[in-house]
This record gives sequence, C-alpha cells and structure tokens, in this order.
Amino acid sequence: MKRLILQIAVAMLRLIYVPLKGRRIRDKVTIISRQNDRPSVDIRLLNDYLKLKYPQIECVVLCKLLNSGLSAKAGYLFHIFRQMLHIASSRVVLLDGYCIAASVLHHKPQTKIIQMWHAVAAVKKFGYQTIDRPGGHSRMVAETMHMHENYDYVLCPGEETGRIFCEGFHVSPDKLVYLGLPRLDLIWDSGDSSESARSRFGIPASKHILLYVPTFRKDRPVYMKELVHSIDPERFALVVRLHPLDQPQDLADAEQTGLQVITDQRMSTQEWIRACDRVITDYSALGVEASLAGKPIYYYIYDISEYEQSTGLNVDPRKEMPHATAITGLQLADLLDNPYDFDELQKFRDKYIEVDTDACTAGLGDFIYGVIKEVSQEVSDAPSKDEGARP
Repeated sequence: MKRLILQIAVAMLRLIYVPLKGRRIRDKVTIISRQNDRPSVDIRLLNDYLKLKYPQIECVVLCKLLNSGLSAKAGYLFHIFRQMLHIASSRVVLLDGYCIAASVLHHKPQTKIIQMWHAVAAVKKFGYQTIDRPGGHSRMVAETMHMHENYDYVLCPGEETGRIFCEGFHVSPDKLVYLGLPRLDLIWDSGDSSESARSRFGIPASKHILLYVPTFRKDRPVYMKELVHSIDPERFALVVRLHPLDQPQDLADAEQTGLQVITDQRMSTQEWIRACDRVITDYSALGVEASLAGKPIYYYIYDISEYEQSTGLNVDPRKEMPHATAITGLQLADLLDNPYDFDELQKFRDKYIEVDTDACTAGLGDFIYGVIKEVSQEVSDAPSKDEGARP
C-alpha cells in the first residue's frame, strides 16, 4: 500500500510538471535546501558571491525544513510546487541534500543539477549505503522516490570522500567535481574570534574553550551528563553547538560541577572553530572540517555500538584517530591532559580534504557560472526546428 501511495504521488508531480516545463529557461540558479528554514552559511556565502560577481545571473533561494507529522508534510507539498516552478526555468539547480522535485521529475536537458551536500565529508554512512539498515531507508522507498537521481555534478573535497559520495549517492566517479564548500573560507578568516567570544560571553583568558559539536541524533537526545562531569571547570569552558532539531540532556548537571556552558546561537560554528582552543565531536563531518584550523580534534563516541548497528560508519575514529578518540568521559579527560598528536591530525585531514581551500566560495561560484555559460552556448549552437528540416 505504501509503495502504491508513493507511486501515485510521484505520477501526480510528474503530470503537474509537464506544463511547467514549457517555461522559458533563463540564466538562473535555484538553490534548494530542506536542512533548515533559513539559508545555511554555504548558501548565504554563495548567493552573495554570485550577486556580486555575476549580477546577470538570477538567484533564487528556497529553504524549508521537512518536519515530521502529517500536517507538516502536507504543507511541504505546496513548497514542492514552488520548487517545481523555479526548477523549470533554471539552468542550474543547486542542492545540499535530497530534494524530491529534483530527483523524481524529468527535467529538460538544459537544466543541470548540482549536489553540494551539507557536509564536507560523510563520517556516517548515508543514502544508498544505508538501504534496508535500521537507520536508513527501505529499498522500496529509495527506488520509488528515485533517491539521489538526476545529478549532473556532485561536489567533493578529495578522492577518498569522492569514493564515499559515489556509494552514498549511487553515482559514477565521472560526476565528481573536486571543490570545497563555501564555509571553509570562514575557517581561514583573519578576524580574532577568540577575543570577541571571550569578551561577549565572559570567558576568562585562563580557560581553554572547548567546542562540542555532536552529530544529529534523530530519535534520542544528546547525552551530556558524563561529558560535563569529565571536564575540569577550572581549566575549560564548554561551547555546545547542536543540530537545530536536537535536544541536550543533563546540561543542568553543569551547574553542579561549576562548568561554564555556552549554548548561544549568534556565532556560527565556523566562528567558534576559530575562537575555540579544541574541538570535540563524534560522527559529524565537522571533525574533518575543523581539522583545517589545525586545532586539536577529539572524538567522543560514547554510543559507537548503536551507530555501527543503525547506520554504519565510513570513518572509524578508533582506527583513523586512535590517539584522540574516547568512548567514556574518563578517557576523554585523559586525552585532554595528554600531549596531542598533530601528525595524526595532518594525515587525517590530508586523506579527506585534498582541494585548495583558500577560496571555496569563488571556486563554486565560478564553476556554476561556467555551467550556465556552457549550457547557454549549447542551446545557441543547436539548430532550430526549421534549420533541422532543411535538406
């Protein structure tokens, strides 16, 4: 029954899309995301760059979180219709995740779809890597909803990450484009975020700033009790950056230990990477991203067994960063006390990020312009119907 309902929904979307495809394609980029209701840092940086350097290109940004619940999903249908309207008149469609309209519809050949994904790497398995696993989709849903189909280009920062992306998106290597995400530019920003953050949040100069960025835990809260009890409140202040849909558990315990905990959302994660002294993560690609800053990265993987069973891992910190990986709070405390192995971090970073990260926003913006220019040239060079009819 579920398959039949999905097949009917896909057929209806395709039927509605037929007259929309008659719209004239313009030099237009439509950027679509369902990661949040607001544009991500990547989208904002890219949108600003395109408007500044290529003002002749029209940019449309469509961001809407796909929430659970029948009413939320019904409301998202209207957003899909809006996506369809803009896709039908765009030369380039840029995604940072799976998009129903982009994958299930039959688009004109002049419309090119770019998948830039919302993470620098894929520590956890995803997409087709998790078919029929407890934490993934069923094969029936993936096939019926044409998961991750129609991509002309997939961005990735290196060969090893590209190999993983090919598996997750089920694409061939010839679709890979080696570019970094725009937000990587912010890690190299020369501004003094540390001094600003310490002043804003009253963090003493005597304390090291620990940035904790755990991965999204869909069905359970982030367990914080053991972590906050393991951190020395005299030496450290803890900044917690959670996924917008995640909820922390046991943060109140920090008051008992005297640990200063900051959950403010005004500063971006990239600003905190520059401001902090050390980073703690788990299965988030943030660890790969933050490695560019050259600061100690620690992997606190208290629920590693659950992740191995539910989704699986592409990157096992126990094997790749053994001198910076802890399963318990006590192990993490020991790591924070011991000298850090920066050679191990360098090797880890070089494995997953090989591209030049000096100007990622410009690199992606220029690539998009090149795609638009190439498609426009192909259209102008194509013979008209009258010309094609001549002997």
